Amino acid sequence: MMDYDATSIPERYRTARDLPAPVMRQWLLAVRESAPLPPGPKIADVGCGTGRFSMGLADVYGRHVVGVDRSARMLAQVHSRHRHVSFCVADAQALPLRRGSLGMLFLSNVVHHLPDLVRAAEGFAHVLRPGGFVVVRNYVREQLQSVPYLEFFPEAYTASVETLSSTSEIEGAFARAGLAIASHRTIEQPVADSPADYLGKVRSRTYSDLAAIADDAFEAGIARMTAAVSDGWRRSLREPIALFSFQKRALTRR
Repeated sequence: MMDYDATSIPERYRTARDLPAPVMRQWLLAVRESAPLPPGPKIADVGCGTGRFSMGLADVYGRHVVGVDRSARMLAQVHSRHRHVSFCVADAQALPLRRGSLGMLFLSNVVHHLPDLVRAAEGFAHVLRPGGFVVVRNYVREQLQSVPYLEFFPEAYTASVETLSSTSEIEGAFARAGLAIASHRTIEQPVADSPADYLGKVRSRTYSDLAAIADDAFEAGIARMTAAVSDGWRRSLREPIALFSFQKRALTRR
């Protein structure tokens, strides 16, 4: 598990990884379609980082959102406030939440940071109401070849292959925790307006696989990407990201 507080990523993350308003709206609508919640229960944005999804989730669902992250420095980068959003420092595998208190847990690019996904999923099921959802937004192993920047960073590609789960592994882990798959889709997320803009995002080194490789490997990849962009590199500037929703079985009356 990466310790973001031991890196310089938190201070760069919000600027480099914030999503444009139309892209964020696309994600929020997709999440709401994947997890149609009844009125009332709270939502937890687990591994919320700088809170980039927390505010939008509060707006689109019209309920209170608790943003949870183990990195105090990431939470310190939350610059905007929302009267229906609160934040706390906590580990995703030891959530300080009451049993059955949540209608939904949302995890954006979190599951590959969890050392024991089955155990974590069991914890999510514990704090979830019957009929509630866990929504997972994450890169998956089988789609890595479609992530544009990775063609320049073979070491980061290898690190991602070793770190990311496959679709079947994610679905299996949640199934073992008693959470049934409700939906699964892939969204091709626009990541930059131009190759030069994309290079700038990659150069920020806020992707966890780039942070995990040696400095010389990162600089060599940046040199290759810079040369390619200068030579007119053209590729679809979209990254495939999977969106899963899992549902806890509702109680049945006898």
